[in-house]
Amino acid sequence: MRAGRPLGLVAATAAVGAGTAANRIAGLPLSSMAATPRAVDDGKVWLLVTSGLLADTPWLPSLFGFAIVLAVALYVLPPRDVVLAAAAGQIGSALIVYGIIGAGRLGDPHAFASVNDLQDFGVSAVIAAWIGAVAAVAWARHSHVLVVAGCLACLGVGLAFRPTVTFLDSEHIVAFAIGTACVSPRFRRIGVPIRKAVAVALTAFGVTQT
Repeated sequence: MRAGRPLGLVAATAAVGAGTAANRIAGLPLSSMAATPRAVDDGKVWLLVTSGLLADTPWLPSLFGFAIVLAVALYVLPPRDVVLAAAAGQIGSALIVYGIIGAGRLGDPHAFASVNDLQDFGVSAVIAAWIGAVAAVAWARHSHVLVVAGCLACLGVGLAFRPTVTFLDSEHIVAFAIGTACVSPRFRRIGVPIRKAVAVALTAFGVTQT
């Protein structure tokens, strides 16, 4: 792992660990950190960011998985792509799925009633986005069968620890697609200003890009 990346791994994992501990141990209300479709619709858009600091149940395997996938992402991708995939994957997937829920409720106020107030944990979406980004890079370099098998293995591990699935879990599919897009050549052209901003921010924290 290149210079600065181990520090990024430790810092990101510590941040998620601290956010999770604030809720699970210190008793910080989940409603003050986790997003829900209703809360975001009510204007609490900051929850889209703070939910990325919460590891889902079971929290310890979730945090451990976060660190492992981040380590792989940092090994395969430039730090700016890791940050971009995480932010775009988490926030973008939530906005898209929440938008679908909101549109559905316009036609039927009772639509998606079971998930409208369901707390959303952003760490799993971040993980899905990183897996998508890594898979996109590996697709061009390695056997497609191995890439697909690896993605299915990640899916299997996730379902083993959290087998209950709701409509909000479709965020993982969207986040995976966003992570893939973040490392595509086309995105590299249209996303130059965003990527430069991310690079400047990383440089300010002493993280090298090579």
